[in-house]
Amino acid sequence: MFELSTKTQVNRKFKMSELYKVMSADKAVKADAANIFSVTLTNVLNKDTLNFSTKGGVKEIYVFEIVLNTKAAPSLFISALDKATNFHTVFILRFGKEEMLYGAFKEYGEKGMKVGKYYFTEWASGKTIVLPLGVNCLDEIYTAIIDELIPITARQAESTRDFVARYGEVVKLKKEIEKLQHLVDTEKQSKRRFELNDELKQKKTELENLQQGN
Repeated sequence: MFELSTKTQVNRKFKMSELYKVMSADKAVKADAANIFSVTLTNVLNKDTLNFSTKGGVKEIYVFEIVLNTKAAPSLFISALDKATNFHTVFILRFGKEEMLYGAFKEYGEKGMKVGKYYFTEWASGKTIVLPLGVNCLDEIYTAIIDELIPITARQAESTRDFVARYGEVVKLKKEIEKLQHLVDTEKQSKRRFELNDELKQKKTELENLQQGN
């Protein structure tokens, strides 16, 4: 899926028993992993494999490939593995010739790595993702990866944290617009309907501005 330098390749396939031990997996996680055929750490992106500087908060990005026996994403398993991996991550799920990109925004906090909400793409076949050229730190690469998972475009010089937060506002605003639209459609009083419609227009303008890239 990602077009990455051969220097980043690791291709280490794990035994499930090995992962369960590292993850301290419970019965629910093991049951969720029943449709997993294999788990491989395909690439490690860091300052050495990409010849980048060490500036920024992202030090390493692990790319995992999970081959599945069915199309059901093993969300509990991925979450447990993610929490056990003290680096930034992205997961490529494969079923037959189709692939799905799956991951969450991670950042270092006072108590270690914090894992945010998970995002994922639709299943698709043969899509090649080329990471941006001309970047000089892993933070920019990580933003580009998260950009593939989120259906709006990251702005120039926008941090991954701000980008994810902006998308959270987009989701929240869409729900507010949906509720307002329902009120407009069902309101009987013309004056109140006019007020609600005016508020709806303002919300739609705000949403448009939030969704804009550069």
